[in-house]
Amino acid sequence: MRAIVWSLLLVVAAVGLALLMRVNHGNLVLFWPPYRVDVSVNLALVVLAGGFVTLHLLLIGIGKALDLPSRVRRYREERARAAAVAALGDALLALFEGRFGRAERLAQQARADAGLAGAAALIAARAAHRMREAERRDRWLVVAEEDRGALHAALMSTAELALEDQDPARAIAGVERLHSRGMRHIHALRVALRAYEQAGQWREVLNTLRQLEKRDVLHPAAIRGLRVRACRALIAARAGDRAGLQAQWGEWRASEQELAEVVEAAASAFAGAGDAPFARRLLETALAREFAPRLLHAYAALDGVPALERLQLAERWREQHGDDPDVNLALGRLCMAGSLWGKAADYLGRSLAAREDRAVHLALAELAERVGDPVQAAGHYRAGARWRPAGD
Repeated sequence: MRAIVWSLLLVVAAVGLALLMRVNHGNLVLFWPPYRVDVSVNLALVVLAGGFVTLHLLLIGIGKALDLPSRVRRYREERARAAAVAALGDALLALFEGRFGRAERLAQQARADAGLAGAAALIAARAAHRMREAERRDRWLVVAEEDRGALHAALMSTAELALEDQDPARAIAGVERLHSRGMRHIHALRVALRAYEQAGQWREVLNTLRQLEKRDVLHPAAIRGLRVRACRALIAARAGDRAGLQAQWGEWRASEQELAEVVEAAASAFAGAGDAPFARRLLETALAREFAPRLLHAYAALDGVPALERLQLAERWREQHGDDPDVNLALGRLCMAGSLWGKAADYLGRSLAAREDRAVHLALAELAERVGDPVQAAGHYRAGARWRPAGD
């Protein structure tokens, strides 16, 4: 349709021009002494138009001839860039295919383009890392860091690869450089968490966990497990230091102080540091909030508090929770601590009747030894040794 319209326009223009030239009888006289040239106006117009077109085409030709070297250079650059882009894509595919040597060679080719040098160096670094070529990997990472556009990616790759090599110090150095540049996105925090965990820097683990928890990017079970591990490690580092334990406990949030595993470890540490009353308060508060077996057994083992005082509270728990095997086991141990052998045997027997457990057998063996019955003690020791958890 467009071709038809243009054809019609050209025909109309040609007809109009022919009619105009037909009615135009003017002459044009050109004096160039001693010469005189007479031409019609129509011919003069045709000559002028033709001369203009010829001059225009000549100038275009000259311009293209002068521009030919730069055009050839651009063409070569475009071909080189296309080859580099293709090499980079092939290198990436080779890396995912596990063909690491090929990936590194193709990445080296892709470096011919300055705009792709950083990305190519990162691919080559990861390929060299997979081939356990640490020296080549480090050289590639240095090359990547020299590219300003790839600097953050290079630092992240350095931290990730250092974690795989179990080199937390290097990973932390990379993460801290990222943090100094304001890079605190989710993946950077995850890498930082793993690095601090490998290095045993548990205070930083807790701080990073708090940041990740706000963003809701880790499973609550994973957060809880790491938090318990970090808190218990920090408590173990302050073992025997009562003031240090108090300071450490005061730094934690309520969500960290309420974890049963943390309370258990803290109570044991405070009792070992000579602060049994504080350990008692911790356990009693935690048991009022969450009646967990581990807390109950930690309370029964709290030798710094008189056994009879603990026994009275444990008996009230038995009234609240019934014949729970863990409550009966705790009561049996408390009765043993208070030399109430008959009551201890009764509670431990109730616990064993409700649930056979190695801890109950060991408690009964200890009781039998204390009352002078080595045969029964040996029987319970054997039963405890043979016991296996359900499902094993």
